[in-house]
Amino acid sequence: MLNHLQKYSQNFVYLCGVLLFFSVFIISIEVFLRKFFNFSFGGVDEISSYILGICISWSLAYVLFEKMHIRIDVFYNLVSNKVKLFLDLFSMFCTLLFISFLTYYSSLVFIRSLEKNSMANTPLGTPLWIPQGIWFLGFIFFAFVVYILFFKALMSFIKNKNNNYTNIKKEF
Repeated sequence: MLNHLQKYSQNFVYLCGVLLFFSVFIISIEVFLRKFFNFSFGGVDEISSYILGICISWSLAYVLFEKMHIRIDVFYNLVSNKVKLFLDLFSMFCTLLFISFLTYYSSLVFIRSLEKNSMANTPLGTPLWIPQGIWFLGFIFFAFVVYILFFKALMSFIKNKNNNYTNIKKEF
């Protein structure tokens, strides 16, 4: 199951990369058209903002699988295997706690926008529930991944065995 989640997260990151390139492309065209033809599409900054928020939420799981989150492992290298397993478990617990709050509050934002039929106060007038829903789904995916990894870390701690998914240190 973790291999599938890791593959999905990788595919989501590739899709986010395509969206970011699209965002850069339309911003570049917008700047060029404004400079030389005094013409603007309107809403390019809004679309690129939505893309950035969506890409952040959907890339978090990939970053976790690749162990690219900020961590300090100087102390980690000096302790016993049991302490390392505890630190891995503690880091997954803290990540689970953080993403639980983030997912909960992003759900409130999404639900409120959906209930009130909120529209962006921009020329596009985007229904806000659409980008916020995609953003929220990214946090749900990340929360699910962290939940699974937390239990993987818990089982590793109980069995006193390392695993490749939840250890803090990335092997090079």
